[in-house]
Amino acid sequence: MPIIGDDNWQQFAVDTVIDGEVKTRGLVPNDWEQNPAGSFGTPFNIPLIPESEWRERIEHQERTRSSLVHLADDAGLKVLDQNGTNYCWINGTIRAMELFRLANGMPTVKLSPASVGAPIKGYQNEGGWGIEGLRYLTQYGAVPVSMWPANAIDRRYDTAESKAIRGQFMVKEWFELPARSFEALATCLLLNIPVSAGYNWWGHQICCVRLVVQANGDFGAEIDNSWGTSWGTNGRGILTRSKATPDDVAVAPRSVTPSSYVDGAGSTQGDWT
Repeated sequence: MPIIGDDNWQQFAVDTVIDGEVKTRGLVPNDWEQNPAGSFGTPFNIPLIPESEWRERIEHQERTRSSLVHLADDAGLKVLDQNGTNYCWINGTIRAMELFRLANGMPTVKLSPASVGAPIKGYQNEGGWGIEGLRYLTQYGAVPVSMWPANAIDRRYDTAESKAIRGQFMVKEWFELPARSFEALATCLLLNIPVSAGYNWWGHQICCVRLVVQANGDFGAEIDNSWGTSWGTNGRGILTRSKATPDDVAVAPRSVTPSSYVDGAGSTQGDWT
């Protein structure tokens, strides 16, 4: 599994080619003057888990196969692949939404990043920033890939049927993590709360999924990238503590629209927060 740290990050800060395919990125840095820290989402009010407890909690997740990585693998929920689009900024956020649903007992549903990114960008293949996607998800929601292919930047899929289903896949609330806080990121991951994090040094938005102990004894974050399963180990890699600490906006789901949708034949019931 690739480990990205201070000594090798430069090689990842360019578009990567794997098996002849360019793995693009697309993050546009947040304008902090226009969108200052704390201007979107619910203030982060989860008590921080002391670092002295991290190792024991990681061991418990591993022993009980209860981390987000275990849950996704057991459910067959593979990482996303932005497939040449410049939509990493919405892929990371959609992945967090998928995993949050899974961790809270909702049916496994693959959601379409393009169903959010394309309308925002006027059906152009353009980069963006995570909060754009979040605002759309809170207002309109996403569409399952069964109705809108994951990377289809195409108005033909914006149908009455797809509009109607969006209400079952909305975000009700998000936490905005404190700026440059690895401790807040670690706390979320130990509580099985996925984090959509932006990294300006990488020009990339990904989803952080698990706190890990590195070979040197320090902590890092395992990530779900949006470059398909051919990158890293089944699409995953590890960021060291310094590189995992977000230098752009990092957000985590707090609650989503209650939904038990399954392959277009489900219903809406219950509540998940």
